Amino acid sequence: MKKHISGTLSLKRPRRESEPAQRPSRQPSTRWLWLWFGIMLITALLILGVVSTHISSWAVALPLPTTTQTKPPTIATLTVQRTSSYAGLTITVVNAQYATSFVDDDIRPDAALVRLNLHVANATKGQINIVYYAIARLLSPTHSPIAPSNVHLSVGPLPAQSENGWLDFPVPAHLALNSLTLQLGSPALHEMLVNIPFTGPFNTHRYVDRTIPATLTMTYSYFGHTLIYHLSSIDMRYAYQGTPCQSGKQFYVLHFLVDNPESGDLSPGYGFDYLRLVFDGNNLPPIDNSLPYTFKAGAQNVSGDVVFSAQAGLTSLTIGLLSQNGNGQQNSTINL
Repeated sequence: MKKHISGTLSLKRPRRESEPAQRPSRQPSTRWLWLWFGIMLITALLILGVVSTHISSWAVALPLPTTTQTKPPTIATLTVQRTSSYAGLTITVVNAQYATSFVDDDIRPDAALVRLNLHVANATKGQINIVYYAIARLLSPTHSPIAPSNVHLSVGPLPAQSENGWLDFPVPAHLALNSLTLQLGSPALHEMLVNIPFTGPFNTHRYVDRTIPATLTMTYSYFGHTLIYHLSSIDMRYAYQGTPCQSGKQFYVLHFLVDNPESGDLSPGYGFDYLRLVFDGNNLPPIDNSLPYTFKAGAQNVSGDVVFSAQAGLTSLTIGLLSQNGNGQQNSTINL
């Protein structure tokens, strides 16, 4: 008997093991990738073009530095040509200048600068040192004393030499040069102040040293022996060895020639020990002395100086020789 099989039979050829399995095609994905890449490249080029255009426009509009130099400020100059002495130096204010700035001075703490061009001479035999920042002040009728902000001078020229330089002072705007005065001296040290006004009355001999000839002879009795002191001259100075005198005072330099008529050496000591300047009933000791300690037998014209600091403007000096044997003080007076 035949069996009936219902349904439809699907006959498929079995796949051989050596045949690869069929994969779906990738052509559509590759095309889309290239399409997106092209779109992105075109977009980037468009953005780059737009940015480049804006940068070029900004660079053209940007102001570039030029090589043209700024015009130097105007300098007003007042010729002064006034001279005075300070601390043994001869200082001349050649001129005064006013400007908002100077090309060789960047230190300007105020609106403008006043520059004083100076000539400084040292006619002495010693080195004189001064600090301009401490002793130089610019005086104005409407302002407090002004200290220099910059100094282009040494602390003092060497002996028998001179130099040129300047002092700069910071000042308010529109300060009149003809109203100013240079002041030299330290109030803190109670020094005599030297004023050099740029215009108006000025006594050029106010601070000049003077030498007065003298003919005073003093006999000094020393333990039964005798020394003879000849006062040959007196210097009245406003400075001694680079030191300014105190306010209201002067230095009095007494030049002596001493004879020893004795047959033996005499040793009264240095001038500090027995020479005095008698003033207002007081005995003022010397501040310096170059007389020797001992005078040789028969010596003549032995020179030496004795220096005192006393009130300025004295018209006479009383010189005392202190007794060393209890016979009292020997005083002698000379008019100046």
